[in-house]
Amino acid sequence: MRTAPLALAFLALPALSCSGTGPHHLQTLDPLSTGTESSLRGLCAVDRQVAWATGSGGTVVVTSDGGANWRAVAPTEIAELDVRDVHALDDSTAWIMCAGPGEKSRILFTEDGGDTWEEQHREQDEAAFLDGFAFFDAERALCYGDPMADGGFRILRTEDGGANWAPVTPGPLALASGEASFAASGTGIRALGSGEVWIITGANDGVSRVFASSGADGTLWSVSDSTIQAPKPAAGAFSVAFQLDGQGVLVGGDYQQREVGGVHCASWSDDHGASWHPCEVGPRGQRAGSAALGGGVFIATGQTGTDISRDGGRTWAALSDLGFHCVEVSGSDGSVWFAGPGGRAGRLR
Repeated sequence: MRTAPLALAFLALPALSCSGTGPHHLQTLDPLSTGTESSLRGLCAVDRQVAWATGSGGTVVVTSDGGANWRAVAPTEIAELDVRDVHALDDSTAWIMCAGPGEKSRILFTEDGGDTWEEQHREQDEAAFLDGFAFFDAERALCYGDPMADGGFRILRTEDGGANWAPVTPGPLALASGEASFAASGTGIRALGSGEVWIITGANDGVSRVFASSGADGTLWSVSDSTIQAPKPAAGAFSVAFQLDGQGVLVGGDYQQREVGGVHCASWSDDHGASWHPCEVGPRGQRAGSAALGGGVFIATGQTGTDISRDGGRTWAALSDLGFHCVEVSGSDGSVWFAGPGGRAGRLR
């Protein structure tokens, strides 16, 4: 959805995923510098050594040495665009998604570490505004965006690694109140390798809703209400994370009042999102990113800090005063990465 700062517009768990499960021994959240001042809103944690981050001003950076050094690899043709999501297989192969009205919404692909890029898709309709994408595996993915003229959320599908992105119509129907999604951290959409996928919404003057599909093709969707309030123009759910066993969390709040936390900023589910419940103790502020660490452990982060839940999202406690836009867990080794404002990144070591 189009409102500054491009916020309202809007788990595969095998080795190819950017989110995963597994045991974790949480220690210090170490800040890292990516060498850019960009507001980083997209993140993919490949493993302990490799991560990609993307953001404002056409920023794309990648590290291959655990965050000690980052390379800027964005193509010059997107220098003025906002890169809101990224998915990578390694330090060579990655997809990025640009958000913005009409032709500013694009998907690009590299297989040489960003030396060259191929534009795989560019929106043509001025009503289009892409919000995020999620990969089931290296070939299958869904990309979604704000509602189109027919009232349905924009859905694109690929089954060939992005060589073709085909519209899926009709998309899940938005409420007439102006419901849309937040392109806040690339985690308004989540997918599991099993074929399950979720899309979350906000700014509908009611509660945030969660669309769910289990077919990996984006054609059949169910919808459920969360407990996160979503008054326009800046409030609702910003991020969703799930484990394979059906435990999931939804986090959000009001980005115009980021310091205001509480039970209205998170919901939890233990049935793959069929129903959602209010937390007992909420995060300390608005949260834009979340990730599942396994065993009922979830992390949520926002500009005012980072919180952790060890009981499936029922209660949240402070993990760090360092704040970010994104948090992701590697599906290959469980490493936890962060990215956020001012080019800041981070890792749990």
